[in-house]
Amino acid sequence: MIKTPLCDLLGIEYPIFQGGMAWISDGKLAAAVSNGGGLGIISAMNADAEYLKKQIDLARSLTDKPFGVNIMLMSPFAEEVAKLTAEEKVAVVTTGAGNPS
Repeated sequence: MIKTPLCDLLGIEYPIFQGGMAWISDGKLAAAVSNGGGLGIISAMNADAEYLKKQIDLARSLTDKPFGVNIMLMSPFAEEVAKLTAEEKVAVVTTGAGNPS
């Protein structure tokens, strides 16, 4: 299997990132992907920080591997989930559905 400098940087075994798919990419899926050697991603979708906190806690209960959060920038909760993601020191943040400026 290919090992890249990005793998070393992120602490993952394989250069595989799971997509942040709304209603599918929850803490359980992210943990499973991370446990498999890739980088699991929790989708914050259009949810608030309370939902995301539960998913982060779930992922952490299922893996000690790094995982990320995808923030949907058009969400009315984007700012609060970004703040939570930083407070929780999530390894990776991806964004979509909006302008990151």
